[in-house]
Amino acid sequence: MNKLLMFALSFFLFIACKNEHRKEINVITNYNIETLAICFEIAENGFWNFPFDDYQPMKELARNEFEKYKKHQAILLIDSLVSQGFWLDKMTEVMLKTSSVPNAKLIHKLDESTTKKIKDNQDIIERFINAMNAFYLDAKLEAFFEKHRSYFANVNSEVKKNLPPKHFISTMEDYYGKQNESYTLIPSPTIYHTMGFGMRIKANVGFKVFNVFGPVIMTKDSTQFGYGFGNSKEIDELTVHEFGHSFINPITELESNKKLIDKSEHLFSPIKSIMERQGYRSWSTCVAEHIVRLGEIRIALAMNDTIRANRLRSEYIDNRGFIYLKNLETSIIKYENNRDTYNSIDTYLPQLLNSLY
Repeated sequence: MNKLLMFALSFFLFIACKNEHRKEINVITNYNIETLAICFEIAENGFWNFPFDDYQPMKELARNEFEKYKKHQAILLIDSLVSQGFWLDKMTEVMLKTSSVPNAKLIHKLDESTTKKIKDNQDIIERFINAMNAFYLDAKLEAFFEKHRSYFANVNSEVKKNLPPKHFISTMEDYYGKQNESYTLIPSPTIYHTMGFGMRIKANVGFKVFNVFGPVIMTKDSTQFGYGFGNSKEIDELTVHEFGHSFINPITELESNKKLIDKSEHLFSPIKSIMERQGYRSWSTCVAEHIVRLGEIRIALAMNDTIRANRLRSEYIDNRGFIYLKNLETSIIKYENNRDTYNSIDTYLPQLLNSLY
């Protein structure tokens, strides 16, 4: 009897410990990002020229409330940066990697692709951050955010109700054979709908992974719109896709893998036009997108969701031109069946890349 009790106690302690360390998806408001989104909304080269026929109450409110600051140094600097090719995605990375406004300072290393954009103007990042701090104070954003705190809370609540299944993170980490420290969604009701940016910050274990995104619902009907984030399919797939980049991009960017990708660059020509229409303007970016989407399909199968896997496969190959998924999926089965040899996607990636041609 004592042995039975000890076994039962050990079992429940094991389960409790396992559950305690299960990683959950964090959903937060980031006021650095909201400050940037408001500035971008009123900048001439920002959201100002985007169509306004969608129902985004916070975006419209920000535009009307802060239009009078269109000549502020922060807005003029954004207009200048956009004209130089330094767009919202790069600005978002900067604001994510600083301390909090209005005392923001850069506290995390910027991606190499971002620093390359400003190689001839190294002080621009400091000027940009200081301008964001100034705008936060001059526009009295603390009072604005406090006034609308419940709105942002409701946005987060809507996202939380539409997250992927709880075992998604563990399944994804098991599949790729790697872990990240944390996974965080940052919904912004002020960012233009359907826009999203995957970001990562180096951590002791892998990365701190973030996804910053605007509303996922497009409608003029406020009764259907809610806060713009009440679509489980869109939230689910956006999360799976963007978090997938945190596993794939760091290894496709390794020099040895870059060389393998370059060897198959001739494959870009047949799909170049359809890829460019989707914003993928280089072969290396296109390859990373193929592999991330391959992961979406295979992880769906690992979660016993065959319907979703089949739908994604058809959507990506037939409708969006990711034709090399067929070769990649044939190859990845070797990885799945030989995990004692390939303990992570890192070790198998060279073979996967060679299967492209």
